[in-house]
Amino acid sequence: MKAKKVGLVMFCVGAVYMFVASWLIMWWVTPIWRNSPDPVKEFEGTIWAYQGLAFTFIGLSMPVGIVLTAVGILLYADSDRRRKWPFVVFVGGIVAIALSCMFPQTLGYYPTVFGISGGLIFVFFFAALWFWAKNRRALDGPARTAAGLQLVSYVFFLASAMIMCALLGNPYSGLYFPEKVLKFQALPVYYSMGTKLVTYFALGWLFNFLSQYIRYKGQRSS
Repeated sequence: MKAKKVGLVMFCVGAVYMFVASWLIMWWVTPIWRNSPDPVKEFEGTIWAYQGLAFTFIGLSMPVGIVLTAVGILLYADSDRRRKWPFVVFVGGIVAIALSCMFPQTLGYYPTVFGISGGLIFVFFFAALWFWAKNRRALDGPARTAAGLQLVSYVFFLASAMIMCALLGNPYSGLYFPEKVLKFQALPVYYSMGTKLVTYFALGWLFNFLSQYIRYKGQRSS
């Protein structure tokens, strides 16, 4: 019971942190940075400075919040069992956060990484569909409906990955080559792709949530 309460607290803290810092505060902070002619100089030495208090609070919200919510929900779900892997996730997450903070500007443009990662995404997607089909044959009722909604979320997540690769990994006019983007007047295209990207992500999570909700309701009613 203690682990369950601790897990619930960790989940709530992480969720509130991410929601407030990564979404709510951004509605207030973004116009301040956007409307400044030179935000680096203008806000130097203030709370709004680059890598200052506000910037750090917002920047750490996603990695720290993800670790807290993931480990918290693991403890909450498995509170009746002794398991080591929630703590492995916690330690691994902290290490990943530390590494990402230590080397924020050192990664360059590596086309091979995008090529290999894109191939792996396709392989894992097709493999997931194959076993999804095998598992769905044994499902009925709400569980079968939930599996269908889960498949829809997979499709939107794959579409998001493809757009992200085009935005960042394209060697001809990706965002790593701004001079090419300006030369070919491709900014409107990239703005459109960005809008599609965030929309597909939102739809993917929506259908994933609906899948989990229907499966839960089906288990409660059975």
